Amino acid sequence: FWLWGSWGKRIIKIPFLTQKVSGRIRDVIIGPTFIVALREDGTLVSWGEDKQGCLGLGTDIQLCTEPKPIPFPTDFQGKVVDIQYGKHHILALTNHGKVYSWGENPDGQLGLNDLQTRYEPNLVEEIAQHPITQILAVDNMSYALTKSGVVYAWGENKDGSLALEHDNPRVTKPEPMYRMFSKESQVKKLQIKESGGMGNKQGTKTVVAFVELADPLSDKEKIGGFEHPLGEQPQGADGPVLSENDEKEIFEGVDLMAKVMDNTQAWWTHMNEVRHGSPYQDNPTHNDEYQEAAGKEDGCTALQLDTFVSLDRLERASNELDMLIQSAKAQLSEFKEKKGTKNVKFMLCMFMDDCKLRREKIRRTIAARSLIDSRGMSTTQVSTLDYGQDEVNRLQSANNQLHRTLQKVKNQRTYDVFTKTLQDSIVECIECKLQVHENEIEILKAGGPKQVEPVKSALRTIKERWGDLKRFSIYNFFMECKLHGQEWEYKSEEEFLAFLVSSSDQRIDGIISRDKDQQFSRDLLVPSLAYDLLVENAELRKMCNTYQLKVMIMGNEQKKKLQSEAR
Repeated sequence: FWLWGSWGKRIIKIPFLTQKVSGRIRDVIIGPTFIVALREDGTLVSWGEDKQGCLGLGTDIQLCTEPKPIPFPTDFQGKVVDIQYGKHHILALTNHGKVYSWGENPDGQLGLNDLQTRYEPNLVEEIAQHPITQILAVDNMSYALTKSGVVYAWGENKDGSLALEHDNPRVTKPEPMYRMFSKESQVKKLQIKESGGMGNKQGTKTVVAFVELADPLSDKEKIGGFEHPLGEQPQGADGPVLSENDEKEIFEGVDLMAKVMDNTQAWWTHMNEVRHGSPYQDNPTHNDEYQEAAGKEDGCTALQLDTFVSLDRLERASNELDMLIQSAKAQLSEFKEKKGTKNVKFMLCMFMDDCKLRREKIRRTIAARSLIDSRGMSTTQVSTLDYGQDEVNRLQSANNQLHRTLQKVKNQRTYDVFTKTLQDSIVECIECKLQVHENEIEILKAGGPKQVEPVKSALRTIKERWGDLKRFSIYNFFMECKLHGQEWEYKSEEEFLAFLVSSSDQRIDGIISRDKDQQFSRDLLVPSLAYDLLVENAELRKMCNTYQLKVMIMGNEQKKKLQSEAR
């Protein structure tokens, strides 16, 4: 087994493999300077150094460099199935329900009716007549759960921590916890729960006794589980007799599966030849033969292709993936109502999802690169000879260029949260630059900073946003979608109208989303009412879009109703 972390006074920063114990191990106890291991055959071995008796090797052996079997009494029967470690004592449970203990015993935690330290395992006689199903060791306290649901406790009882009927500071032999003894609410399981400490204080340990215990997870409920092993027939099932129609549908499904497999394989090959949008090979263990073969041909990785190829080439790759999606979608619709095609539908859906993910990645790359390119556009350069001359015209010229760049960035389509955040950040940077230039122009025109109104530049930004809201309309957006043929992607006119309203609302949110960021976008010299009115204007426009949608849908329903009545 491997070890790392805190161990006694040491910190193990690099995991190291311990191979001292021969055979397989069920459990281990990690003491400050020693280890006790429970082997598969139910025997215990220990090694290390310990003066409190936890090695269990007798009084003469307090240091042992190699694993040595722990001796049990001569009348010991069965094998050990569980071991528990407290502060400086150990409990062992056998498959016969017997409990053995050894180690330090200042509070009677060994349950042997005295306070003497034991250096070898000793049977806890007090509960020997009761079949024990579980043991717990918590600091200087010990617990045992019987088959009948009775909990026994012994050891340190400071402040009544054992929850017994009395508050004696030491309990040297197991005593039943009568408060929890009830046939209606028998304890099924004990468990220790640790809470994290606050400040410099250490965490505490709480004992939990489960009464209503859930059944173990079935094979089906386990991770990766199934009702029964794959390929195995469920018990009690003789197998249904197939009719001729069922057999015919099965053979048709097999034949269809073969055809679809051939088509999908051809599409898959073409998709890999496109390469753009493929996963980045950031983990050598995840490489696949298709990507490796393609990378050897041109000597480029998928990341390098997305970074350096032209945007037109990326657009063509996105269109090719669109065509693959449409082809798979058309084939899926051919046998949508046929039986026995579940596997075929699953395979086509998987292929379409892969194409969609690659297309989204390409669109994200195009948007990000376009935004980055616009950010890096050249600005007005000032030579040494021009310094101090015609500053106002030079600043106005730079502002004109910044306005063109700003409009280009705002018009750039974004496809996900990341590119939208990048767009917002670039817009905010450009607007801040414009405000700085505007303030500089006002200062130069006024001949000094004292007569300038610094709020003017911030108000111009609000005015521009207000103008963007006025210029945008759902009709213009409808014509834009119609130009790209997007209305044909929807089953009904109502569905397309709902898409228009939803997308329009997103456009409006994109215009005013930056003004909701009070820390970066809002100017402290401008009354917040101005920004609030801008946001309120956008919300009213969104409500108008929703109202238009409802009116259009009601009008279409009324039109259909009149047509049906006329027939």
